Amino acid sequence: MIERAVIDSIVESANSSIVDIISDYVSLKKRGANYIGCCPFHNEKTGSFTVSPAKGIYKCFGCGKAGNSLSFVMDHDHLTFVEAVKFLGKRVGIEVKEKELTPEMKEAQSHRESLSTVMEFAHKKFISNLWDTDEGRVVGMAYFRHRGFTDNTIKEFGLGYSMQQHNAFTTDALNAGYKIEYLSETGLTIVGENNYQADRFWGRVMFPIHSISGKIIAFGGRVMQTSAKTAKYLNSPEYELYHKSDVVYGIFQAKNEIIRQDKCYLVEGYTDVISMHQSGITNVIASCGTSLTTNQIKLIQRFTNNMTVLYDGDFAGIKASLRGIDMILKEGMNVKVLLLPDGEDPDSFALKHTAEEFVEYINSHQTDFIQFKASVLLKDAENDPQRKSAAVNSIVESIAAVQDLILREYYVKECAKLMDIREDVIYQVLQKRVVADAQRTATEQHNQQVRQNLANQQAKARASLANSFQQTTVAPTNPDTTLSGLEQAAQNIAEQQQMEAADFANPYFREEQEILRFFLKYMHCELSYNDKVSTVGAYIKECLECDNYKSLDPVFNSIFEFYTEKPDAPLNSYTASSNLDMVKRVIELTSDTIELSKMHKRYGVIEPEEASLDELIPKTVSQLRYKYVQQTINDLTQRIASCTDSEQQESLTREYMNWLNVRKGIASTLGERMW
Repeated sequence: MIERAVIDSIVESANSSIVDIISDYVSLKKRGANYIGCCPFHNEKTGSFTVSPAKGIYKCFGCGKAGNSLSFVMDHDHLTFVEAVKFLGKRVGIEVKEKELTPEMKEAQSHRESLSTVMEFAHKKFISNLWDTDEGRVVGMAYFRHRGFTDNTIKEFGLGYSMQQHNAFTTDALNAGYKIEYLSETGLTIVGENNYQADRFWGRVMFPIHSISGKIIAFGGRVMQTSAKTAKYLNSPEYELYHKSDVVYGIFQAKNEIIRQDKCYLVEGYTDVISMHQSGITNVIASCGTSLTTNQIKLIQRFTNNMTVLYDGDFAGIKASLRGIDMILKEGMNVKVLLLPDGEDPDSFALKHTAEEFVEYINSHQTDFIQFKASVLLKDAENDPQRKSAAVNSIVESIAAVQDLILREYYVKECAKLMDIREDVIYQVLQKRVVADAQRTATEQHNQQVRQNLANQQAKARASLANSFQQTTVAPTNPDTTLSGLEQAAQNIAEQQQMEAADFANPYFREEQEILRFFLKYMHCELSYNDKVSTVGAYIKECLECDNYKSLDPVFNSIFEFYTEKPDAPLNSYTASSNLDMVKRVIELTSDTIELSKMHKRYGVIEPEEASLDELIPKTVSQLRYKYVQQTINDLTQRIASCTDSEQQESLTREYMNWLNVRKGIASTLGERMW
């Protein structure tokens, strides 16, 4: 265990340097007293991640993530509390002294450390093989020399060599005391039946893959003896520390220069990155042996919003990778494309030119994605109308991914001119594509939310049943008591199922219940908002009417109809109504059943709810309005997609845009109140 005083000292020092610490992961720009950048915890195009150096905290207005330096490194690097304290202690120069850990804590901590230690051992071993053995110098070093790599470059990237003997590394690792289960889990050793053990990377030159913080988490190996049965490049399999879709090769070495230049170059392979670094272009990265993924783009976007993709002259490979351009555009990045001369790739081109010559060539020959896609797709189209139509549709698909409306209009004009097609035709195709994409995204988000809600409700029901069952098992062995406990468990589950049914029948049920509670308890109380003063009842009614809101719950509507007829009526008028369902709901929501916890009783009474109405009520109403407006937008999206009449489609589109503005305003209000 680490002493609390040491932890407090580390956290205090780290929070005072929070901008420097988070800048290692996110590209931050100063805005007033704070710093802002793109959130590393969720997918966003416009930066909503704010760091306050004065307060020593961060906050994302998009996903709600917030905390201090300690919580940031824990969430971002998936570290335990102890690991994060050690990391920050080293970062701020405070020595961490530990007391003895519990067995459970030791087991949880040691597993990740063991995996990391095995990878570090492997890295040192491969480097030693390359520099200190005859086989390494003759085979491995000769290959790197042939590629034009200098000693400094080889050392900078930690390149190494794995011996030709099939189990040389595994034998050395076991003799050094490393356990076979960790060698197997990291993929360094392949374990089979009858105690079969072999090195995964035997006979290969080794390219270590670093995490963003510089730890060795994986390897890529290139075979030295080509064979039809042997893969040319082989990467580590995924395990606890390494998920290839989340990792970008070279990001550790390139991140500072990417931030400085606010630009990065994306290439295909390890040697492309290394050769460009050696030539003096150090803001270059590559995907780790996979097609570009959304998570990799998000990782890059933490440091810059500008990317140039470098391709060689292999048109078959280029066509297969065009999807990556659309993914980059969808993430809101500015993308340029460069096609190198025939027979050249970034590796060979970098070896033949200085950094200045290479950068000058990039700046003078890079094009936007429209021109690039047209040149690639029209190469096969020739005079075939169907292929040309497919090319246009592919380009429009990319334009639809552009988030900036002004840029989108510019690209439409460019596409029309380049493909010799009327702009209005492209706009029609574009509109259908945008609506279809929005509908698909909305459907995916809705399905994900439904799945999450269902999982949460099932977990609550299981917890309720387990708690009730535990109560019956520890109670005295009295039949009446046991029966009472089982009945209570059944009642808890029935209530939970009723709540689940209400949630699915009415997606706004929970927000409506909270609004009704506020309304009934405080309808005649004064409420201040936006420099205005009103009553709670009048405010809630006005907000709901501005969106023409009508609930799926008849009781909700009945209560507000009653209020409309008798705005000054006291609460007992509602309970005297002939509408028994309304009376029951009013009684349920106005009965105070909340009891303070022992903690609150011990340290004092919390602030009464009435003191926070100016904040609580507008926030709750805005949450309901946001869900309602989002559903309205989803419905309009479906209507536009199925509409065949151009005038009606245009009218629906205008309505769609108006609701988008309404949603933006509500989201802004929620964001301001969430800080």
